[in-house]
Amino acid sequence: MYIHFSSNICKLHKREKKLTKKAKFDAKKEQKKLKLIVSQLPEELEKITEGLVEDAAFMAEQLEKLRAEIKETGWTSEYRNSETQYGTKPSAAGEQYIKLQKLYAANIKQLTDLIPKNAEVSGAAKDIMDFLGSSGK
Repeated sequence: MYIHFSSNICKLHKREKKLTKKAKFDAKKEQKKLKLIVSQLPEELEKITEGLVEDAAFMAEQLEKLRAEIKETGWTSEYRNSETQYGTKPSAAGEQYIKLQKLYAANIKQLTDLIPKNAEVSGAAKDIMDFLGSSGK
C-alpha cells in the first residue's frame, strides 16, 4: 500500500512539473503589475495592501496552472463507483478553477476599490486599470 501511495505521489509531482512548464506563469511579474496599481495609493494604504497583492499574484499563478490542466484533461472526468454506477462529473480542476477565479476577482476588486475615485492614475497603472474596467469609477 505504501509503495502504491508513494508512486502516485511521484506521478502527481511529475504531472505538476509538466503542467508548470506548460503554464510558464511568472508570479513576480504579476506582482509587479499589481504593485503599479497599488502605487497610486497613499503610503499607509500601500503597506496594508501588500498581502492582497501577494495573494492575487499567487492566485493568478494557480489559475494558470489549473487552466493548463483543464486544457489537458477537460472540464469533466469519468467516474465508476460500481459495475452499475458510473458517469461523468465536473473535474476537480474545473471546480477549483471556478472557485479560485471568484476569489481572484474579489481580491482585484478590493484592490481597485481602494483607489480614490478622483485619483489621477497614469502610465502602465492606467492601462491596467482600463483593462480591469475600473477606470470609470
